[in-house]
This record gives sequence, C-alpha cells and structure tokens, in this order.
Amino acid sequence: MRVFALVLGSFLFLASPASLWGAQEKQILLINSYHKGFQWSDDMLSGIEEVLYDHPNITTNILYMDSKRISSEEYYAALRELYKLQLKNQRYDLIVAVDTFAYDFLLKYYHEIFTDEPLLFSGPEQFFLEDVQAVGLEDRVVGLLEKRAIGESIPLILSMMPALEKLTIINDASINGDDSDVFIRQAIQEHQGTFAIEYIRHATLEELEARFATPKKNEAIFFIRFYNGNDGSFYKNNQIAAMIDKSALPVFVTDTLFTGKGALGGKVVPIHALGKTTGELILQTLQGEITPLHVSTDETYEYQFDVQKLSHFGLSPHPYVGSYVRLNAPLGFFDKHRVFIDTIFVASPLLVLLILGLGHNIYMRARNEAKQRAIELQQNKHQQFIVQQAKLAEIGEVFSSIAHQWKSPLIEIAAIAQEHVYTCKDQPQEENNPYVNDIMVQVRYMTDTINDFQKFIMPSVDKSVFDVADTIEEMLKIINHTIKYSYIDISVRKQGTQRLLVNGYKNEFMQTLLNIVNNAKDQITLLRERGGIKRGEITISLSCDVDRIILAICDNGGGIPEEKLPQVFDAYFTTKEDGHGIGLYMTRLIIEEKMGGKIWASNTPVGACFTILLGSAA
Repeated sequence: MRVFALVLGSFLFLASPASLWGAQEKQILLINSYHKGFQWSDDMLSGIEEVLYDHPNITTNILYMDSKRISSEEYYAALRELYKLQLKNQRYDLIVAVDTFAYDFLLKYYHEIFTDEPLLFSGPEQFFLEDVQAVGLEDRVVGLLEKRAIGESIPLILSMMPALEKLTIINDASINGDDSDVFIRQAIQEHQGTFAIEYIRHATLEELEARFATPKKNEAIFFIRFYNGNDGSFYKNNQIAAMIDKSALPVFVTDTLFTGKGALGGKVVPIHALGKTTGELILQTLQGEITPLHVSTDETYEYQFDVQKLSHFGLSPHPYVGSYVRLNAPLGFFDKHRVFIDTIFVASPLLVLLILGLGHNIYMRARNEAKQRAIELQQNKHQQFIVQQAKLAEIGEVFSSIAHQWKSPLIEIAAIAQEHVYTCKDQPQEENNPYVNDIMVQVRYMTDTINDFQKFIMPSVDKSVFDVADTIEEMLKIINHTIKYSYIDISVRKQGTQRLLVNGYKNEFMQTLLNIVNNAKDQITLLRERGGIKRGEITISLSCDVDRIILAICDNGGGIPEEKLPQVFDAYFTTKEDGHGIGLYMTRLIIEEKMGGKIWASNTPVGACFTILLGSAA
C-alpha cells in the first residue's frame, strides 16, 4: 500500500532542550518532493525557514526531487544511487521530507541511504501505519497530515449558491490526486441527489479552458488540483491560474495557491502557515517532546474570497461566513487615505507634530532597512561560502571514492612487477631491474598525484596557519601540465627568506589562486591564438611589509578593459562567452570576508595584475 507523507528527520530522544538550544549544532536534511520554483513546496519551505530562522544552531540542507515532472521507477532508482553517493558518511539529527513522493521514496530506500536518523513527514492527507511497520521504522517516524476542507467546502458552496444545479469537481490523476480522492468521493456520496456532480480526473488544461468558457447559470467548479494532464503534460501554476481566471463559472478552491489569482475563494489551507506548523513540530521533535509514531493533523484554515470575483458572479459568503480575508478589493480615495483625512479634521492642531513624527519614522525606517540589508548581505555572503564548501565537500567525496578505487590497482601493479623479477630466474637480474624501477616510479607518481588532488579538493573545516609560498607551490604542482602544454612560463619571485605565514582557509585560498591563474591562462591562450604573443608569462611575486604579506599575480595576456575593471569581482559578471561570473566573486569573498584581507585588479603595460594583501600570522 502506498504511503502518503513527507519525511522530516530528527531523532526524538537524542536531544534534550538544554543541549538543543545550547552550543550543540543540529543538522537537518530536508528532501523536497518537487523542483525549486514549485509554489506549494516553496510556500511550505518559507514557513519552515521562518520558524527555524531564530535558531542559528540548526543547519538545514535541502535536496530537490522532481516528482511532478518525472515519477518513473527508473528515475527513483537513479536518484537513490545519487543520494547514496552524495550522503555517504553524512550524519543528520533529522531527515525532513516534503510531501508524498519524498515520503514514499524514503520509506522504500531508507535502509540503503541512512542508518538510524529519525523521520518526520508533513503534507500528505493520509497515513498508513502498516507501511511504516513493513520497513521497520515505527521507532523513528512522526508526522503532520494536511487536511483540505473538502467536506466543509460543498456546504459553503451551496450556501452561497442555493439554486446550485451542477458542481464540477476537478482533481488530476496524480499520486497526490489519489490522496484526496477518498475524501472527494465521500463528499460526493453525502450530497448525492441534491444536485448533479461531475468528477473530472482525466483531461487537458486546454479542454478544461474550452469547456468552462461559456457562462452557465447555477453551476460552479470545485477545484482541488490539476498539474498533470492525461496527455502527459505538466502544467505550471501560472498556466493553471490563467485557466481558472478565464472560467465563466465561479471556481472554489481548497488552498491559497490560486486565491487572488483567478479563483473566487473558499475555506482554504494557508500553505505558509502549514510550513510554520511543520517548523514548530521540527523544534519539538529535536527537543524530545514528540514520541515516535506521533501523527497529527493540521486543521488551520482561512476564509479567503476575491472581492472582484464575488461582484462579477453576484455572490456573497454571508451569512454562512462571519468574517473573511478580502482579496483584490478596490479602494477609493477616501478609503485609501481615511486615517490621514480623519487626522486632519479631528486633530489638525497636531498636524505639525504628525508631519515631524512621520519624517522621523521614515528616517528610522530607512536606517533600519539599511542595517537589515547589510545584515542580509553578510548572511548571504556567509551562506554562499558555506554552499561553496558544501559543493567542494561533495566533489571531494566523489574523488575520494575514485582515489580509493584507483589505489588498489596501483598497489597490485607494483606487486606484480616485483613478483615478476623474483620468478624470472633464467634472466639476469640487471635486465629486469630497470623495467621494475620505471614501473615503480610511475606508480609512485600516480599515487602522489591522486593524494595531491584529494587534499586540494576537500574544503578546510577550520582556519589554520599556513605558509603562502608552500601553498603556491602545491597549487602549481596540480596545474603544472596544463600550464606547460598551454605554452606558458610561470615564475615565482619571493623576497627574503622568512616564512610567510597567514591564518585562514588553506584549500579555499589555494582555489582563489587557481581562479586567478586559470583566468590568466585563458586570456593568454586567446591572445596567442590571435597572434598577439608567442609565449605566455605569469609572474607570482611574494613579499612581506611589516605585518602584511603582499602577493601579486601578473600576466602578459593583454589586460582587462578599463571600463570593466570595477566590475570584475561582481557576482555573475564575466568577460568570457561561456563564463559563469562566480570565480572572482568567490575569490574576493574568501580573501576579504573570510580571511580579512584585501584584493584588487589593475592593468600593466602587457596584461592584468591581481594584488592580494593578507595579515601576517608570524
């Protein structure tokens, strides 16, 4: 039997409130059933993040599935292998799955990907205990069910349209549609014979648009969802909203995705609020306040109606609904400025004070917004640095796997060569030794190369003191062959004999140098192909000035256009046709934000020069 739930992970009895809110870090892995940009899950994630924002000791990593557009077994099998590799050697305090697809996927492959991490699901409309017991996870699953107001919506529609003759219910044939199908059929059964009901699950958006283009008195549409057409199409929210808005019949809905965007309204689930409730459940789970197999149902609803649609169809939610959220309500001049007008007539003596207060309020708001933007910018830079480290860690894990697979054959080759010497007794030892020595030299070279790459690609976990000159030599060893076959000469010039020590992130610093050198190589190659130079030159100069280390990387690649110099470190700015514009941006972020240094670019008569200032740790 299918399982309908989202898995959000956190093990229930490992954390006490004191340890959770103390210095101890908590890691959450959130697996979203859908792609980024799918509004339902984006609203859910927004609510979760709003709750977790005030808990900086909780780190959330998000993986996106694409189950709305691809839901084949081959896709899930490939995704399983990817996650097994991507999450290898990772340990989380909580696994979070958003909606049914992620929950089903994790129940099926949990034991292949994870060990004993707890699971928390949120979003589905049904839960089956036997599905959890079948895979032996009843000791670590909790969840939150979403309940659409399907049964309550039909009486609401009937109260607003007492002469209702026909109601068309639309629900696609997806797995989510199957989730709601039970409740829809139950509601149909309860109103059988009261009015005609047509239930549509198989159609295309174009067919629905054409079908409901003609006004029909005393008919309405009850829209649940329609993302998947019977021709295999996947419809975006803006396409669905356009179809609903064009409908000549009033369209009632069950969630906030299309309120204010063409739907008349209804008793709806506020998706953002569902995400906030999920966030609170995550915190309770991490605190150990929730026990396994605790599955609750969220019944938070709002009445929301589009005022313009109500006027167009001549409908009103009163008296069935006492109060409701008014959407798209037109405001007249007096409505827009009611407070201001009342203030003028009632408190005109205080007008001057009011103006001064408004001016002060505007000033304070502008100042606070500037502070907030600065805080958000700093947080964004830190997050980009963390994302960069996470990407490098993933690449490092993959490379470590490759290195592990390569080292065994290399050892075997060396052993076979040595064994051959000892077994070939009829040939003089002198003839075998040169071949064995050559083999051993190549084996050692390949092993050292693998080790160098493996150390280079792994991100630095903490700051450490390292020698800038040694780091440059390590970087040049890695790109030696690339530079050699690009007809480029690299020279390193160091003034003095003292060690040039800095405190920072060694591997990330090495990658910033690699970014600059690779950019120089590309520019030199382009200029050489155009006949501008015959051979490239890159000079790396190192010196120490009191408590500062000065590093300059200069080339003869022709330089950077003067008008573009101020922009070279901006995010997504690039002068290359196939460039991404992120390399030099991350270089400045690491040098200036993470290592407290300074970097700038300038031109020499023959090319570009990047200068880096770092504080000495000597």
